[in-house]
Amino acid sequence: MVNSTKDLLRGSQPGKTNSAALVGNPQFDFDEAQQRAALEKLEAGEKQAPLAAAMAVTSQGVSRDFQGERLKQLPGTQEEVRQVKALLDERGWQAEVFTGEGALEEAVKRVRSPRVLHLATHGFFENDQEKNLAEPRELGGGERPSGLEDPMLRSGVYLAGANRALAHQPPVEGLESGVLTAYEATQLNLQGTELVVLSACETGLGEQREGEGVFGLRRAFQEAGAEAVLMSMWSVPDRETQELMALFYGKWLAGMDKHEALRRAQLEERETVRKRYGKDLPYYWGAFVLVGR
Repeated sequence: MVNSTKDLLRGSQPGKTNSAALVGNPQFDFDEAQQRAALEKLEAGEKQAPLAAAMAVTSQGVSRDFQGERLKQLPGTQEEVRQVKALLDERGWQAEVFTGEGALEEAVKRVRSPRVLHLATHGFFENDQEKNLAEPRELGGGERPSGLEDPMLRSGVYLAGANRALAHQPPVEGLESGVLTAYEATQLNLQGTELVVLSACETGLGEQREGEGVFGLRRAFQEAGAEAVLMSMWSVPDRETQELMALFYGKWLAGMDKHEALRRAQLEERETVRKRYGKDLPYYWGAFVLVGR
């Protein structure tokens, strides 16, 4: 499965090292002082902090239709990240973990070409833009009204401190909003990254334009350099997602092709769901798809 036939022409640039960046359970309720302290801690832990800061991606804001719902913590993703790191450690990988107050947008933007980038958090996709326009059909001919936003600003993932943005608090100079949009994701340095895992709700959604594939997070991470993106097509359950991710990583790290590893993991999780709930419920095991090589 690919975004468009153009993806078939992409060259392969495998990562030089078995490195991974694992992000999960962000601290969404973060005031300015707490975020500055977390950022200082991040920079203190970087060997080349000044260089990383200079290369950081500039925030471009979010959709004007941004909803103001308050995000709840995701303790299940903390366990998911722990399990994935344990599997990577067993295979001798170097896995860097960013959870809680450390799951900053700044941390994601400073990641440099890991073989795997795993994001376990809330995702979003704003898809009701048309209905906010007055009589949009008068335009006709498939023309896009100038008032419509770039769809790459209407999807993304939430990271530490995102509840301030959701509450429509003004941006703070020197700090990211905690909302990583698809547009910003295109500017990440993922050359040589074999796999991006978006273990969040509805991360695979986007707007389709004729001849241009699907705009959204999956396209964004591939434009940034990732060879493949694993993502969800609907809101995913916590428990079963943890189990599926552990199965997938276990099989892939053991040498199985990642597409086959996902298929086998989903079949195993399907049987687990059948035994647990007494019937086949694809909602619990079928949300994730793998796009790319």
